[in-house]
Amino acid sequence: MEAEAQATPVSDAAFAARIAMLGPWPSEAVPVAIAVSGGADSLCLALLARRWRRNVVGLVVDHGLRATSRAEALLTLDRLAALDIPAQLLSLTNLSPGPGLSARARTARYAALTRACVAVGALDLLLGHHADDQRETARIRTRARSGEDGLACMAASVAGPDIRLVRPLLGFGRHILRARLCAEGQRWVEDPSNRDPRWERARVRADL
Repeated sequence: MEAEAQATPVSDAAFAARIAMLGPWPSEAVPVAIAVSGGADSLCLALLARRWRRNVVGLVVDHGLRATSRAEALLTLDRLAALDIPAQLLSLTNLSPGPGLSARARTARYAALTRACVAVGALDLLLGHHADDQRETARIRTRARSGEDGLACMAASVAGPDIRLVRPLLGFGRHILRARLCAEGQRWVEDPSNRDPRWERARVRADL
């Protein structure tokens, strides 16, 4: 927490300027969806997005892979409600441990998020990836000797057949996002897998 204490919190104005560059955005009659895991990054995204516009909806995915995941998801719903953000819980029931779990979970997660966006009429889904995630992705893809397309890393905006994926935090680092939550008195869920050396991203994060 020392780095967060020393960091200048990301401001509403900085976020608004960044997300404006990723428009155009629909009118307030159309909701903008936010994928919220309950971790610091997505919770800060939700807070900033709610300050940016009123009609937002949180989508919380419970992968059901840890004993505490359901309770954490419900806690996240409560925290979103405290931010005046309506939210839905999306429970994944067909995941099981085994080879390719990370990829399978990601596919199932995005499928559930897409269905939920279509159901509520959202055209855009905000994701909480930030600058440090981008650096980690670059390191992972470099190690994997990805081709030119792979080394491009994550795009700030990707249009799909049903929804657009938008990453408005790519210009901000982890510490200033957490600093904002601390300044607001907000708490978040710490996913133990983020520090589990069995996962490649956790190992890369520890190295950077």
